[in-house]
Amino acid sequence: MTSPLLRRIATADAGPGLRSLALLGLATGAWLGCKPSQEAQPEKGPALDTPIARDLDRICNAEEQSGALNMPPGDRAMHVGIWLATNLESQEARDLSAELSPMPAPKRGARLKEVLAAHDFKKCEILYAWGQP
Repeated sequence: MTSPLLRRIATADAGPGLRSLALLGLATGAWLGCKPSQEAQPEKGPALDTPIARDLDRICNAEEQSGALNMPPGDRAMHVGIWLATNLESQEARDLSAELSPMPAPKRGARLKEVLAAHDFKKCEILYAWGQP
């Protein structure tokens, strides 16, 4: 069963921004290897009082927040991609996702760390999953 949003993303009806976000989500699922990090420990992070802070939290915790961890591993990447595409609220996060999408994993991690540091994020689940805490 294919969702209407997934069909829209896969067709010409989706704008380039929505397709870029979906691709980031798919790449995110691939980076994670579709398995949760066992190393990361919860830590009190920055206040999520701005759109970009909330979006960075969403990117860092996409598998958990989207509910993908409750899905079969083969379904997680697409689910995370669609969830990110529909839940990022700031243009800065959408631009970041488009920038990260084509990068090789080590560069993606380094770039995301730069952005996280600028916004006072100390931990990010996705970085643990990428082996770059």
